[in-house]
Amino acid sequence: MAPHLTEALRRVVQPLIDQAGPLLACALAFAALAWLTKGWRDALRSARAAAGEARINATMVVVDAIATGPLLAIGVAVVVSTLASRGLQLGSAPLWAWMGRWPTIAAAVVVGDFLGYWRHRVQHSRWLWPAHAVHHSDRQLTWLSLERMHPIDRAGTLMDMVLLSALGFPVWALAANALVRHYWGYVIHADLPWTLGRANWVFNSPAMHRWHHARDVEIAGHNFATVFSVWDRAFGTYYQPGPCAAPLGVDEDLGEGALGQYAHPLKTWLEAARIPRPRLNSEA
Repeated sequence: MAPHLTEALRRVVQPLIDQAGPLLACALAFAALAWLTKGWRDALRSARAAAGEARINATMVVVDAIATGPLLAIGVAVVVSTLASRGLQLGSAPLWAWMGRWPTIAAAVVVGDFLGYWRHRVQHSRWLWPAHAVHHSDRQLTWLSLERMHPIDRAGTLMDMVLLSALGFPVWALAANALVRHYWGYVIHADLPWTLGRANWVFNSPAMHRWHHARDVEIAGHNFATVFSVWDRAFGTYYQPGPCAAPLGVDEDLGEGALGQYAHPLKTWLEAARIPRPRLNSEA
């Protein structure tokens, strides 16, 4: 194989290799938690029920790794560097040095989750819902459901990073925020009945987020934060009466497989934008 083709293939495959290790570790960890929580028979039964949806989610992981993710990362990097070069960031290096690394990371996660809360509420608006509905389409919610995300929806989530950069947070704090919120996202999507007890006064739990994925539209209008439940409590969108046994997913038809779900919001927006033609009067 020609060297340039080998290098091109390596660039395509490398992101998948980079993600394989963390994903495998998560799969083993959540499988063990399911076994400890439910027992092996119920855990196996749940895994079989979710297998079809998990295949779609895994397909989206591959597409995101080789296409969507790199393109969005480049876009965010350009915006972040532009903000820094033009002095449009509100913070500065002396501030982070004074605060120290861990307090700065904690601040980035808290502010990032606050921004994410409001961004998530916007994604549930009429015009952005067709893309966000893809994320809600799993009826067997698992940790891998976090990855069921339309590229347009994923671009919206990266706006959190842009806004954090505009607030002046350093790149290493942005990276730490992304890691914390991403892996906590796996936890709250996991098929676990945990409410976290008293800790739920501060942190979002798997039970709390499961109510957000309920098929009931009114219930799904709650619990928008990723890490901290305090935002939902503060702004009147908190809902957790206990572990969620309600049906999950959406009633609307989002198409077959990953390809159908990628096409769904585009079809919806095109139909909404189509101008109806005036009807000819047959009696004229």
